[in-house]
Amino acid sequence: MKKILLLSIALLIFMANSSFAANAPNSIAGITLGQNLSSIRSILDLDSARSPWQEEYIKRIEVKDLEGYNGGYIVVGDCNRKDIILRFKLKYADGSSDFFDKIYSMLEKRFGKPNDWRGNPFGTLKVWKWSLNDDLGNISLILQHFSGDDDSINTGNSIRLSRPEWIEQEQDCWEKANPVAKTNPIPAKMKGMSWFIPY
Repeated sequence: MKKILLLSIALLIFMANSSFAANAPNSIAGITLGQNLSSIRSILDLDSARSPWQEEYIKRIEVKDLEGYNGGYIVVGDCNRKDIILRFKLKYADGSSDFFDKIYSMLEKRFGKPNDWRGNPFGTLKVWKWSLNDDLGNISLILQHFSGDDDSINTGNSIRLSRPEWIEQEQDCWEKANPVAKTNPIPAKMKGMSWFIPY
């Protein structure tokens, strides 16, 4: 009897994990994690491809405006998963708080409560993060709304999907293939306030 109970519990856990894995998202608006950028070449501004500062292992490419969206970008690998989509962010054309609430409700209904809150206490920045899993690993889903005055944060609503483990693997691959030379030592006479000014 005990064995049957344990087997039943194990089966329920397996079924829950299987449906959870099948429920984890990997696509939005025709952009899919794990696909080659050639699959969406027509919606990319390939001339915008750049490696972010100190992140030579990836390339960021701007997305042209899609129906219902106001641009965004994809991040592809540049080492082990060259030209494979590892992360992307899309900005919704509707930047209202009401639209954000509708999208949040739909995401919560499908994926459950988020794992993390990263907003601010003023309500100008609302960031919900889900950490989901499928057969290939972890998927990070982030929904964001910003209505403040900070120029470093895009106003309106945006959504992001990524595979953080793939990005880490890309960094490891790049560092092994491109060992960094020792950086210049700090000049011996750099003391006091001189540390804070250009030299």
